[in-house]
Amino acid sequence: MSTSSRRPAGRARHLLAPLVVVVLLAAAGALLHRTFRHLSWAELSGDLLALGPGVLLAALAATAISYLAMTGYDALALRYVGHPLPYHRYGLASFVATAFGNNLGASAVVGAALRARVYSRWEVPASAITRIIGFNLVTLALGAAVLAGGGMVHDPVAAAEALHLPAAAVLVAGSLMLASVVGYLVQAGTGRAVRWRGRRVDRPSRRLAVAQVVLSTFEWLTMAAALHVLLPAEGRMPFLAFAVAFSIATLAGLVSSVPGGLGVFETSLVVLIGSTTSPAGLAVALVAYRICYFALPLLLAAVLLLAHEARPVAAAPGAAGTAAAAPATPCAPVLAPSTSSARTWSARASSVLTPSVLALGVAAAGVFMVVVGDLPGRRELDLSAVTISLAGLAALLTARGLHRRLKAAWAATLVLLAGVTAVAAAHGDLALSAVTAALALLLVPARSAFHRGALLARPRNPLWPATAALLVGTSVWWHEFSGLGCAVDAPLWVASFSGDTPGADRLVMAAGAVGVLIGGRRTFWPAPPGPGAPDDDEVARVADVVARWGRCTSHLAFTGDKRFRFSPHGTAFLMYQVQGRSWVVMGDPVGNPADFPGLVRDFLAEVDRHGGRPVFYNVLDDHADLYRESGLSLAKLGEEAVVPLADFTLSGRARTNLRNCRNKSQRLGLTVEVVAPEGVAPLLPALREVSDAWLTHRNGKEKRFSLGAFDEEYVRRFPLVVVRREERIIAFATLWIGGDGREVQVDLMRRMPDGPRTVMTFLFVECISWAKENGFTSFNLGMAPLSGLRTDATAPSWDRLGHLLWTRGERFYNFRGLRTFKQGFEPRWRTCYVAAPGGLALPSAMRDVVTLVGGGIRGVVRG
Repeated sequence: MSTSSRRPAGRARHLLAPLVVVVLLAAAGALLHRTFRHLSWAELSGDLLALGPGVLLAALAATAISYLAMTGYDALALRYVGHPLPYHRYGLASFVATAFGNNLGASAVVGAALRARVYSRWEVPASAITRIIGFNLVTLALGAAVLAGGGMVHDPVAAAEALHLPAAAVLVAGSLMLASVVGYLVQAGTGRAVRWRGRRVDRPSRRLAVAQVVLSTFEWLTMAAALHVLLPAEGRMPFLAFAVAFSIATLAGLVSSVPGGLGVFETSLVVLIGSTTSPAGLAVALVAYRICYFALPLLLAAVLLLAHEARPVAAAPGAAGTAAAAPATPCAPVLAPSTSSARTWSARASSVLTPSVLALGVAAAGVFMVVVGDLPGRRELDLSAVTISLAGLAALLTARGLHRRLKAAWAATLVLLAGVTAVAAAHGDLALSAVTAALALLLVPARSAFHRGALLARPRNPLWPATAALLVGTSVWWHEFSGLGCAVDAPLWVASFSGDTPGADRLVMAAGAVGVLIGGRRTFWPAPPGPGAPDDDEVARVADVVARWGRCTSHLAFTGDKRFRFSPHGTAFLMYQVQGRSWVVMGDPVGNPADFPGLVRDFLAEVDRHGGRPVFYNVLDDHADLYRESGLSLAKLGEEAVVPLADFTLSGRARTNLRNCRNKSQRLGLTVEVVAPEGVAPLLPALREVSDAWLTHRNGKEKRFSLGAFDEEYVRRFPLVVVRREERIIAFATLWIGGDGREVQVDLMRRMPDGPRTVMTFLFVECISWAKENGFTSFNLGMAPLSGLRTDATAPSWDRLGHLLWTRGERFYNFRGLRTFKQGFEPRWRTCYVAAPGGLALPSAMRDVVTLVGGGIRGVVRG
């Protein structure tokens, strides 16, 4: 199958969201830089202290009330789903999810994931968790709709300027927001459930709906109050008017998907209230607000999450005795019973300090350095904002390596954090130095979690690290020591878009950024799996196993493009190849079934050590439980047509077409001969002529991996079916024979483009007749890709996409025609799957499979 037609559009959609985020962030940063460029970051710490303890305490109090009100979201949601919990449990879930979600992009996704993780430890059913998350999103949206919609209707011109939309569109949007709230209240309590895509959604009671609107509106007001008290008293807007502007700015930040709405929120607020507040006062207030409402709750939430995860799982009320027996899940790892030893707690804490948690902290520090650039504090050690931004960019790359559990990322992050800690402390930024020092200390006990790749891998090509070092070194030297730069006092991403930055400085900044990206990519490149070409001894072992236990498709082990992994006893193996991050296994394990569980387990461990992604391509459901137990999901790939030979006959009305095709071919002078492997060598020149003509006619190239290619050594291994016309070979096919001697399958097929159209059907008919005469029990016609996928309301996304390709992709691949052709032989259909990590990993895995089968991107495009 070919997916080349879908790849450009999919890739464009995949790149569009990050591109939009970058553009929004850059535009917001440019506006903020122009607004606040006359301010001195060195004086910021003094300005923050000048706010006074009373103002800061008021902001912290408003923050506490806001987060407390948000725990009420979960209280209402638990009442809605009928699963009561004590406050200390749902309060923790709400606070942790909200604090992390507020600081990260895609806050709804982050908050949902953290709520699911915490609630699952209290034995809350997955269906209830899903309903809680959905209910909370509705509650949050109701308050935003009341304030933002009211503000848009009250002053559509100002709102349109902040949102960069036409005033008419803003007025319509605000009216729709208010109407949706009214409609929600009217529809609540009717008692009628809503059905959507086969799922039942119960309406809340009217009292519960009113509580949602009141609580959400109050929570939005307290959030606005946390910033309102920080604004300068002189020229401060009335609170309600400010709350409306605040809600509109927050909505713009949420829609942007920029982490924490950083830059977009501030930009919108500058447009909405900048005329009434001095830039200096607004800048101080916004920084203080970020610290009070975002940074401090995030630190507290991280501590609470760490403590929560380090505790043993406790059963929910009424579930005593079941928690211990419950299996571990990715969302809720079951820990061993608690002991009082510090060593046990340390081990638990080490396991909780997983790459994802640590990567999140390092990424947050990196975002701060990239966005802010300059460090507030004294000027004894003054680094340019560009250099600090480069360090932040490097932190983002190392965070990605931490998330992937790479040893090199762990070492690089420690070095980077130590350097940033020293520089920030010498610069006077004690807050950043404390955070980076804490992250470095947390990395040390978590060393065992980073097990992938080598600690200091030798570069495969020393040119790349040398180039990265040269580019970064040149950029740092230019801005810090050369005296040639223009002392750019703005973060790299702001200075790049600013018209005040000289061209030479832009070029050097771009070189530094490219150097960091090259160095990070090459440092954290997945470790190669070692030599790929099998030696003669391995091929001999493979041949022995295939001869004893192999299915027909096991002969793909001899295509010469696969690696092998054997079981300890050598009686089973996997054949695979690495494409991108995917380690693609062709088919099920081959050999003694008793060795399969250990073989698959060892293979998955090896894949994990290299930071790869396991994919078992074109497997049957014989070992589906083994794949599921290994944490893989099964997605339907298509159906394989197998013709039972005991009852196969060309007589009867159902086989009229096959009989007519055979008779017509014989009248045209076509003959079929099955040649034993030892008789194939003299025919190779003629076979080569047919194969080359076929490839030239199709403007294609040889495919491998999932089917055989025309390689003389490979073709000589198998029986061969040739179709002649006047002694000239016009078509041929190789035959696979199963190790049990019961099944036959056609592999490599070629024909002359100018041959009769009936030639391949004739070849199949004669092959099936030959197989039946020689005592075989079944004839495998191969797979019909994307055949038989589900289309009902509960079908997974993969099935829906596959069915779309099945119905709309005929111009690229003859999906329906292939199924119809094989159905003419009245076969039994058996399902074929791909076993791979589920979720978003499946499309990436299938992209790698298609690239591997197609022989590279060019092969996929050419067909």
